[in-house]
Amino acid sequence: MSRLRFSLGVAAWALAVPLLTGASQRPGNSAAVDPAAVNPAQEILDTDRAFAAKARETDVGAAFQAFAAEEVTLLNRPRAKVDRAALATLFPAGLELEWAPEDASVSADGTLGYSWGKARSRLRKPDGTVVERPPVRYVTVWRRATRDAPWRFILDGGTVDPEWEAAQSKAQ
Repeated sequence: MSRLRFSLGVAAWALAVPLLTGASQRPGNSAAVDPAAVNPAQEILDTDRAFAAKARETDVGAAFQAFAAEEVTLLNRPRAKVDRAALATLFPAGLELEWAPEDASVSADGTLGYSWGKARSRLRKPDGTVVERPPVRYVTVWRRATRDAPWRFILDGGTVDPEWEAAQSKAQ
């Protein structure tokens, strides 16, 4: 009986050591842990980065349309509620918008979350002049129907970055 307990103890230890040390998760191992499983918000961070990349590659309106739910709330617009179809033409020609998420969080059921980060924008006018706008700290709220569905943003907005604003006050 003690030999059986010893054998079971050794077997349990042999199975536990790779899990505890991460030895089973070497590069190329098909059992490697999915980053989204370790950090459920990783999918939102990745989606927000893809959204930003699309805005750089195409134009802002097309990017917003591609990642939007059917109806969204844009806090920085005079009319906050916007249909997805209207997003393609909502932003002015020549607008360049760049952003990067800094953090994100996801609800326990995995269907609602948010990301936030910093953004910069500039407007290239037809005469060639460029109007640089103050940097923004933004928040985007994301939703999906099920854990397997794609994330779609339902709310987006921002405010002038407080760090930039503080630096402006000190400079004056």
